[in-house]
Amino acid sequence: MSTFSRIGVFDSGLGGLTVLNAICAANKGLSIVYFGDTARVPYGSRTPETIIRYAEQDVRFLLSKGVEAIVVACGTVSAIALEELRKEFSIPIIGVIEPACDAAAKVTKSKHICVIGTQATVHSHAYSDYINRQYPDMTVSGIGCPLFVPLIENGFREDDPITKMTVERYLSPIRNTDIDTLILGCTHYPFLSGIIHETLPDVRLIDIGVALSEVVGRTLTLPHNISDNFVEYCFSDRETGFKRFDAEHLKDLPNGPIKSINIESF
Repeated sequence: MSTFSRIGVFDSGLGGLTVLNAICAANKGLSIVYFGDTARVPYGSRTPETIIRYAEQDVRFLLSKGVEAIVVACGTVSAIALEELRKEFSIPIIGVIEPACDAAAKVTKSKHICVIGTQATVHSHAYSDYINRQYPDMTVSGIGCPLFVPLIENGFREDDPITKMTVERYLSPIRNTDIDTLILGCTHYPFLSGIIHETLPDVRLIDIGVALSEVVGRTLTLPHNISDNFVEYCFSDRETGFKRFDAEHLKDLPNGPIKSINIESF
């Protein structure tokens, strides 16, 4: 099996930084190109055809940077476009759905799992289809939370009244049910994990970035050496001040150059 030292990670915006943080925490010696499509976020409200086109452009950009494998740090792209990407491009491409579902199946006791995500993710049934195939004794529910990504991308923190009201509006219906495990089916959602936990204190949260980082280390045979990681941060819009987010969620991100690129040229 080949060893991969240069990988690409992409997301519709800033949410994939939570995946990148988890990868950097678990591995050393990597050269990483991160791409956040901040000019076109969110993907979750787009048609499947548009999501696939955007994802293909994102991959072509990362390939132009010489990456040897790609991590799709986007729940929407993983749900809608992953198989199309794997057909079109020959390098390894890893998505978030299977790792998250496997992690949830390991910890649930009630065998009732809920997935929250963008409308496109929930309507695709990608998470429920996988769980129904692999774990047929389990029940899966889904809740679309279309306002979460815009809130996060626009800097609304967990202590903001609007954020609290929005989380309560989406998640209060599953309080006091037999759901005991909640998959945060979008890589943006860990930024809201504190307020989600307050809303559903008895429910186990599955961070798809953490689940994915473990699979990345097993699947890609990364070069576990002592040197530091290097990350080049690229965005399709101007640099959006991602360091304003809670440092706890991004504490393992190394400093690196920040660039703006024209994604439409790919």
